[in-house]
Amino acid sequence: MMTIGIETSGQVGSVAVCEDGKVLAEKYFEKGMRHGRELLPSLKTMFQELGWSTEKVDLIAVSQGPGSYTGLRVGITCAKTLAYALKRPLVPVPTMDVLAENVPPGDVAICPILDARRNQVYACIYKPGGRAPGYKVGASSLALGLWHKVSDYLVITPKELVGILPSPVLVFGDGAFLYRDIFLQEGIIFGSEEMGIPAARVVARLGAEAFRRGTSCDPVQLQPLYLRKSEAEEKWKAPKRT
Repeated sequence: MMTIGIETSGQVGSVAVCEDGKVLAEKYFEKGMRHGRELLPSLKTMFQELGWSTEKVDLIAVSQGPGSYTGLRVGITCAKTLAYALKRPLVPVPTMDVLAENVPPGDVAICPILDARRNQVYACIYKPGGRAPGYKVGASSLALGLWHKVSDYLVITPKELVGILPSPVLVFGDGAFLYRDIFLQEGIIFGSEEMGIPAARVVARLGAEAFRRGTSCDPVQLQPLYLRKSEAEEKWKAPKRT
């Protein structure tokens, strides 16, 4: 299955072309929210380098969030446009699941943490589990049952998150480092900076697995997973002073 993976939830975006789990091409964008400028040209360049037409694409997978409001809009708009134009199925992939795949399976719980601004973070807790039957080698850790999601996708203050984290737990992502002083607690281990960068190739793999399980969505209906209203929306709906 030929899959395009699109990841634009954070400061460093990427796009990938994968076939049956094999990465054929992948490009990262320059840091600094350059997704809108680099996404389509990167896709075009990759297909030119592969010598292929977009007609070979079977599936579009896109990181749904949570994450940057602007970045998610760029990626999801592009994914919806491609799915509509090529008449191909579209699968949204939760960004926290993409980040969880950055951590090799082990015996310690993990929690990707992203800065949500306004003194909050996005987070999700995963615990290790046994291998699930029926999945071939090369499948994702989530599909293999090596990670189990044990919380909702959260928008929460760092202090509140500390109160519900298991111990020991590995934390990573820009939110973990931004609020490092709060997360410096016994039983909390910090991962590397690279663990906090979601990759388009993982989006493609998780999207393809979800599609095989019967997941897809109407491009018209797909919306980013924001978890809360934007600051502009909250200000607009706030009671007006007279």
